Amino acid sequence: MSSSPVPRRTAWLLIAGGFAGLAAGVGFGVTLTTGLVFVGLLGGLAYALGVSGLAERKWIALPAFALGLVAPFLLTFGGHSVLMQRIGHVEHCTITQAEEHPFAKYPSVDYVLACPSGEVELSRDWDDRLAIMEADVLVGSPLRPVFADNARWNLVPVTSVPLAMTLLVPVARALRKVS
Repeated sequence: MSSSPVPRRTAWLLIAGGFAGLAAGVGFGVTLTTGLVFVGLLGGLAYALGVSGLAERKWIALPAFALGLVAPFLLTFGGHSVLMQRIGHVEHCTITQAEEHPFAKYPSVDYVLACPSGEVELSRDWDDRLAIMEADVLVGSPLRPVFADNARWNLVPVTSVPLAMTLLVPVARALRKVS
């Protein structure tokens, strides 16, 4: 039972659409809400299908799908952190309201903070809840604000994944030409 090759045009459309979906998901995830990382995940999967179809080799599917699945999360969370380090500024805020969820599946605390730039709503895991009624918040429009004490990301892993995705496309194209 042999499979028919994926048309070249379809593979290129999946790759281009995947990159566009990934960019949209990451852009919306960084500015609006992390829940939109799902759009980036769909884009990453479309990219992986396109690269696998372009190469017509089964072994290239593993790195393509690994990159397609990792990229949305790494670019959304790591990219947000790197951008906030570059363009954000720290504001000292006061907690005006705290809503605890200790018995939820994932225990957390939702905070409403009064900052000099305006009101900010943030959440923290139950184990990392704030002990005092003040916090430093990293703010930088148009990005989502975050607590200033969150882990910092490095630019290298954030840029290496899109670079690897871009370099995998010519490899897939060369593999198709060989066959």
